[in-house]
Amino acid sequence: MVLEPIFEARFSRKSHAFRPGRNAHTVIRTIRSNFAGYLWFLRGDLSEILDDIDADVVMGCVEKVVRDKKVLNLIKNALKSPVRIREMGKYGEESRNKKKRKSTKKKILNENEPKPDPYWLRTFFDFAPEEAAKIPTYGYCGILSPLLANVCLNELDQMMEEKIVDFFRPNKLDSIWKHSIDDRCHNPSWPEFVPSSGKEKTRKMEYIRYGGHFLIGVRGPREDAVQIRKEIIEFCERKFGIRLDNSKIDIEHITRGIQFLDHIICRRVIYPTLRYTGSGGKIVSEKGVGTLLSVTACLQQCIRQFRRLKFVKGDKDPEPLPCTPMLYSGQAHTNAQMNKFLETMADWYRYADNRKKVVGFCAYVIRSSLAKLYAARYRLKSRAKVYKIALRDLSRPLRENSNNSAPEYSDLLRMGLVDAIEGVQFSHMSLIPTCDYTPFPRNWIPDHEQVLHEYIRLQDPKFFCELHRSIKRQGLSLPQDEISEIVWDYKTLGVRRYQSSGENELNNGLQKV
Repeated sequence: MVLEPIFEARFSRKSHAFRPGRNAHTVIRTIRSNFAGYLWFLRGDLSEILDDIDADVVMGCVEKVVRDKKVLNLIKNALKSPVRIREMGKYGEESRNKKKRKSTKKKILNENEPKPDPYWLRTFFDFAPEEAAKIPTYGYCGILSPLLANVCLNELDQMMEEKIVDFFRPNKLDSIWKHSIDDRCHNPSWPEFVPSSGKEKTRKMEYIRYGGHFLIGVRGPREDAVQIRKEIIEFCERKFGIRLDNSKIDIEHITRGIQFLDHIICRRVIYPTLRYTGSGGKIVSEKGVGTLLSVTACLQQCIRQFRRLKFVKGDKDPEPLPCTPMLYSGQAHTNAQMNKFLETMADWYRYADNRKKVVGFCAYVIRSSLAKLYAARYRLKSRAKVYKIALRDLSRPLRENSNNSAPEYSDLLRMGLVDAIEGVQFSHMSLIPTCDYTPFPRNWIPDHEQVLHEYIRLQDPKFFCELHRSIKRQGLSLPQDEISEIVWDYKTLGVRRYQSSGENELNNGLQKV
């Protein structure tokens, strides 16, 4: 894509959606690293900007960077082209005049035609959180729509970065945060620890955005959070022409827990013992008070998603249901599909404090659902009999016979009568990996963004002239100068006249030898 490198280096670091090198995990790690100690949180929903926005507003944001008339006209035509919507009749059916007869013949895929998504992949994408489920579509822009959405919302990111600098008020009594706002984080010697006691505290704000949803942490009174919400509403109305009400931007306290990307952001009060050397060389021990940021997975959200996919029923004590979509698949194929789903879930909740609990619950639901499915398929009466034959991880084969007993699995494998069956993963809590507490680097930037930043600096005439002067001042030569001289010599003389200093030293050394 031609436009992506141009805008990518100009986007804010606070934006993480629809961008290469950034994803939901970078959001969770940034929250864990930079959002400790904030009392009030603003959770905003700007999905209306992703759904419907004036084409002139989008073009105004694009024209600030892009000057090519052909590219601008192409984007404008795609934005203003109407999208055709099929007419739907009563009860959601197509009108009879335009309804076409569908052939019942089974379609055969070509060699290069992509195959449909497997069941585990479709199931996992049904678990997508609310913040990641919405993908913008602008006219006929297609895959360009997410980039255009980031171009528009980058105006909000730049405004919030200026607000963060203006809002920052350091306090000498607050030793965790330094006077410089460039730290963007607390003291690294106490990860996620911020003192909660004291009359005066540092006034600070942090902001992050994922798609049309953003999260703002405010360390100060609630009146500051109300004022920030008012300024954001006025900015969206003035810039994007969209009127937001207060329900779109909620103000919540950290004690209630804030849900963002299917994770709950909360805090725990701790009382660490602080030891230091006082006057006279005496070691003083004092009890301190602080808060530890906790990022946990939302178990209730998992239960709601499982209920929607018809894996469980009930609220307080969910009961697993048989996995009917895999009724006509073999045991080896079914276990493999569910293992891929569980691996993806375990990777999704990699940075959640309660990773073991949530993944263990998902494994229990999947394993019980498959046990009920196998009990119905092989005419067994209960899950207990399925576990007795196939073991707890369902790794031994189940065969349909009179006495409901499977032959020796090793003999079947040796004769080649059955395939190797992969057991359902995470059948024990000890097999589930723990939370990944790897510290996130400060001011992290992907590698490709650093290269683009350097390229943008070279586009500045003043910086380029200073760099060129420093090279000439040091007596160095540019590769472009050497190449131009070589080409000129071959054009005029037909031979290469110029030799670099390294080649001269090499020739002198050969002559001495």
